Order: sequence, then structure tokens, then C-alpha cells
Amino acid sequence: MGAMGGMGGMPMGSMPGLPMGGMQGSFPGPAKGSGKGKGKGGGGGAGGDKKRGGKKGKQDRASSPDVPEADDHDPDRSAELNQVRREGGKSKMSLNEVMPHMIEFAKDQIGSRFLQSKMEEASPEEKEQIFNALSPEFINLGSDPFGNFVIQKFFDVGSVDQRKNLVQALFPKLINLANETHGCRVVQKAIQHVPRESQVLIAQKLKENVVSCIESMHGNHVIQKCIEQMPPDSVTFIIEAVQKEAQRMAAHMYGCRVVQRLLEHCAAHQLEHMLDAILGCIDSLATDNYGNYVVQHMLEHGRVEDKKAILRVVERNILDFSKQKCSSNVVEKALEISTVGEHAAQLEGERSALMFKIIGEPTDPNPPLRQM
Repeated sequence: MGAMGGMGGMPMGSMPGLPMGGMQGSFPGPAKGSGKGKGKGGGGGAGGDKKRGGKKGKQDRASSPDVPEADDHDPDRSAELNQVRREGGKSKMSLNEVMPHMIEFAKDQIGSRFLQSKMEEASPEEKEQIFNALSPEFINLGSDPFGNFVIQKFFDVGSVDQRKNLVQALFPKLINLANETHGCRVVQKAIQHVPRESQVLIAQKLKENVVSCIESMHGNHVIQKCIEQMPPDSVTFIIEAVQKEAQRMAAHMYGCRVVQRLLEHCAAHQLEHMLDAILGCIDSLATDNYGNYVVQHMLEHGRVEDKKAILRVVERNILDFSKQKCSSNVVEKALEISTVGEHAAQLEGERSALMFKIIGEPTDPNPPLRQM
């Protein structure tokens, strides 16, 4: 049927022009690539805490970006770092020997991996020594290509007090970090691993400029992580920002991701104003490159009345929608949800009307089905 029949569920990585935002994947859909079936959310982009590699403890070290091989006898480096660079993972150097050069190690590719390895097996006293040695440079390390992994490691293996103190140290520049390539990974890791009181502190800072974060190629992942990891009553600041301009957010390259996360994690009564605003522009969102994913998500996660309203819009526009790339995904999702979805029984009337519209009148020599 024209654009229908295979357009739903575009393969990951097939949508052009979406730059990476802090993690792998660039689709406007689920942050964890969690969409099932056809067209659900459009694939994609993740949060900065995604595990790499197979075994616990090694994935973060392996994720440090590669750099060209350099001279392992560089006189500008400390003798200790040059030695670790020569010996690599086999180095037997102790933390005590590294301690005077802790910041230098954290900002070096090999040194960063070495520190992360040592932190996994360090005693509480040794972790505290590392924490104190790095503390003057926490903010700079948070945005450093290699240092950010050391900061993330503290959120993995540090004590509760160290995690809380680290959030306090990053707080003044939290917005900047959230919108940076490496810093956004650190903020996401913090959101995932700190206690509730520290999450509230992070939300307090993000609230100052939540829309700019949503529209940022990196910051949108931080906002998604808030929705995924914080209690629903703690993300009211995001809901309020989105519902003020719901149509624009739903059709935005990154805003559509945030709207989808809200649909997945928040109760309908929290999203009432946002849902009503989106329902008023289903016709245009269904044909939009990014808005169509929001419409599909509303079909899956919305209220029964939302699904009925969308099905009626699809019925009115069945021929046009079926012939267009984006809206054909919405048609497929509408047929799926009204047939086997959670509220299929309550959507029987709308499904029958939609099928009748597709098949057309028995006397019609050129029914919609033939034109698709």
C-alpha cells in the first residue's frame, strides 16, 4: 500500500541528519532503543551510562575514545605516567606512586583506564585519597575526553557521601556539563546513581533552563534520564516546560524524544494538558518527520480517549496518510493498536470504521484500498 507496509519501525541509524547526543544512536525515539514492533519511537539515542563490553568493571575503561599512539617517553609527562603507558594493563604501579600525578593520569587515555581499574579494587581509604586528589579539577575533568570516565567511575564505585559531594562540586556548572559531549555522560551517570536528595538538587539546577537542554543534542539525553530515573512527581518541571509549547516540542528533533519518555513514565493525569494540546494537532504531527513518533507513542501509551481521537483522524485521512512516508507508520500503528493493543476491545467501533474506510463501498469502482 504505497508508503505503507514496511515503513513502520525504520531501522536504527536510517534517519539522516541527527547528530549524536552524548551517546550512541541518533534517532528521535526511545533513549534505550526500547521500541518494539513497527515505528514505535523511531529507535535510538541513549544515555551516557550505557554499558560497553562484556564484563562488569571493564566496560567503562574500554569505552575511552582512541587516540593516536604517542611517544611513551614524553619528557612533559611524569615518569610514572610514561611507565604506565609503556606497560599498559600489566603495570604493577601502586596508587601511592600515582597519587602525586592523579590529575595528569585522569586526563590521559592510558592513565584514565589505569585509574578506573585501580578504583574498582581500591579500599575505602584509597578511594577517599583519589577523591581528594582529584577534587580541585572535578568540573574540568567532567568535560575532559578521558577524565569524564574517572568521574563517572566515582558514581559507580564511590561511597554515598562521595557521590553526594561530587554532585555538589559539579552543581555550579551542571547546565554547561549537561550540554557538552562528555559532560552530559557524567550528569546522566549522576542521575542514575545518586540518592534522591541529590537528584532533587540536579533537577533544581536543570529547571533554570530546561528547554535549552531539551533542544540540545546532548542535553536532551540528560532530560530523558531524569524522566527515566526520578520519581514522576520530581519531573513536574519538565512536564510544565513541555506543555507550554507541546506541538513544537512534539515536532522537534530532540523534543519528541522527551515527550515519548513522558508518555512512558508519567501518569495520564500529570500529562493531561500536554496530551490535550497534542490531540489538537494530530493531522500535522502524523505527517511530521519527528511528530509521527509522538503520535505512535500516544497510540501505545495514551488514554483510551486519546487513542479513539487519533483513530478518527486516521480514518478521515486514510488515503493521504497511507501514501506518505511518516504518516503511513501512524496508520500501521493505528491498525495494530486497535486490533491487538491493550485497549483493543474498547476500540472496536473505531477499528471497524477504519477498516470500512480502507475497503470502501462495495459499489465504489476505485476504493481507497486500490489507491494505496
